[in-house]
Amino acid sequence: MQAIARRRSLAGLRRCIADIEKREFTSLPDTDDLACGPVSLARGAVHEFRARDYRDAPSTLGLALALAGSASAKRAQPIIWIGQTRDAFHEGVPYGCGLDFFSVDSALCIFVHARDARGVLRAAEEAARHDAMVLIEFWKPHKLLDLTATRRVQLCAEGSGATLFLLRDARDENPTAARTRWRVAPAPSAEDALDERGIGRPRWDAALEKSRDGGRGRWVLEWDHAERRLVEAAPHSRGVVPAMADRSCEEATAVA
Repeated sequence: MQAIARRRSLAGLRRCIADIEKREFTSLPDTDDLACGPVSLARGAVHEFRARDYRDAPSTLGLALALAGSASAKRAQPIIWIGQTRDAFHEGVPYGCGLDFFSVDSALCIFVHARDARGVLRAAEEAARHDAMVLIEFWKPHKLLDLTATRRVQLCAEGSGATLFLLRDARDENPTAARTRWRVAPAPSAEDALDERGIGRPRWDAALEKSRDGGRGRWVLEWDHAERRLVEAAPHSRGVVPAMADRSCEEATAVA
């Protein structure tokens, strides 16, 4: 009898999950979408950004900051930045001038340093219940970050209007309930009009791999600090330094 009751309970749970996944997302009133170049990101949802390579994590974080900063500046929304204490110890803490470049007001930032992965997910679920921009750093694969955990966060975000950016490593291939999934890598910066040797606006090579609204694509995005928005980058008028080849230390040493 217990086995039959358990099977009925599981069947009911599967039907409930199927109904949630089929439900159409309705935009909250008096909100606008976040412009990620030619693509608009819906509010009240989880958006996943994966670094294309483990060395691309800082670039991926920069793109998320640009999106969160531009949206927060328009509505004076708080930005809740969640990570693990050990990551802050090894990699450092945010720099005020760098935050200002991405239109992030440090006075509106709330930094949460959780003890472990479970604490990060608990903090993310709590933050998703508030109308805020939320950055969740999950740079190392963990079994707790799965469909069930991210679906709970997604449901909280739909009710509050919070927008969450889930930052992950390229090695973490576990599926999530994110509304969109992006693969991010740095791109050669824009040209400096005053100095041809100078570094211009930052750019990202961003690929949309999954979207619940349909469609995929790949674009080079550029941060316009004056307008506080991400735009599709124009092509370079002259040659740029090519990307480094992914070679092993032994090969590099042999060439040297």
